[in-house]
Amino acid sequence: MAVFSFTETPILNVLELAHSMLPGIEKIIAIYCHPETFQLKAKCAIKVIGQDKVIEDINIEDQDGIIDKLRKTNSYFNWYRKDETPFEMKQKKKHAQMNVFHELENVVLSLGYYNEHDKKYDLLFFYFNKDMSNFGVSDSDIFLLPENKKIIGFMLYNSIKTIMESTKKDLSILSSYNENTKSLIKRYSHAKDELLKARNNYGLSLVDLCKMYVKELREGDFRFNYILTEDALNRIKAYHGDITELKNIIQKAVDYVTNLYFDSNEQDIYISEDYLNFETISTGTATKPQEAQIYDRYSKTIMLLDKLENAARDVVAKSMDITSANVGNACSTPITAPAISDAVKKHRNKIIFLLNKYPERWKLIRSDFRPVRNILSSRPDIMEKSA
Repeated sequence: MAVFSFTETPILNVLELAHSMLPGIEKIIAIYCHPETFQLKAKCAIKVIGQDKVIEDINIEDQDGIIDKLRKTNSYFNWYRKDETPFEMKQKKKHAQMNVFHELENVVLSLGYYNEHDKKYDLLFFYFNKDMSNFGVSDSDIFLLPENKKIIGFMLYNSIKTIMESTKKDLSILSSYNENTKSLIKRYSHAKDELLKARNNYGLSLVDLCKMYVKELREGDFRFNYILTEDALNRIKAYHGDITELKNIIQKAVDYVTNLYFDSNEQDIYISEDYLNFETISTGTATKPQEAQIYDRYSKTIMLLDKLENAARDVVAKSMDITSANVGNACSTPITAPAISDAVKKHRNKIIFLLNKYPERWKLIRSDFRPVRNILSSRPDIMEKSA
């Protein structure tokens, strides 16, 4: 049994419907030009006991050009007697084809419908009985008269034409729908790719931003070189929270590892994913206690003052003068006098604010360490907003 798609040509749809229209008809043969391969093809719909109908492929040859001649001229409809059909003449010349158009016992109605692909007519052949049994009337003695045949040919031609035009319209709508669906799928796929690209670019931007934060924090600390590990960078890349919180997250991670490795002699300190806390992100500094806000903002300056204060105490304990050179050598990681001067200048405004804010802290360097004492005397009344 042949397997085919009705989208090949609307004429195939008639093979499915014709037996419902003419329940007593013997068989129907369709000859048509395939719209893509331009090959001449034929199919036959025939009644089979125990089944509704069977549609099979028919192998045809047209060496004598009889079918081609019919396809050029057979528009509208024609009735043929058995001995008048071109197929009967073909059977006489080529017996191998008798199985194709066999048992033409009665009359055959030929209908032609224009095929836009090869500019010829596709053909339908209806194999009728001589009497009215074609229309479901059994044991009928009434034969088909010429007047009946003319009416049948006219009505059947127009009915099938309507079916084919409706099928063409449905196929056109289906084709348009399919094209729209394919277009939507393509647009969705493109939009999805663009979204993934945008997300990836956004993630890379977050990574660059955090690297910049680490670089800024590294410049204020003379002991360590902070490095974000690969897993930390991947975690940052996947971050979807408030971007303004990232600096605070990096700051806390740096503070944590600084305290964790305060007695280490290693220069490179790696900040892994484990040190990045995204779970306790604050909703804004306005809701934080004031002391916490100050620490967040001035943590590096506080660390610098603590470092200088502790070193200054060591210098005093050794009965040495509190000079930049002595204080620098007393730091856990030695710092040169010019480096201390640069750091104090860089944190100048913040140092002044913190010394005014906390008069009980850093008493030694406040009073006896010249680099700090000099900047405090130059701007003793500086306010937080200028820090």
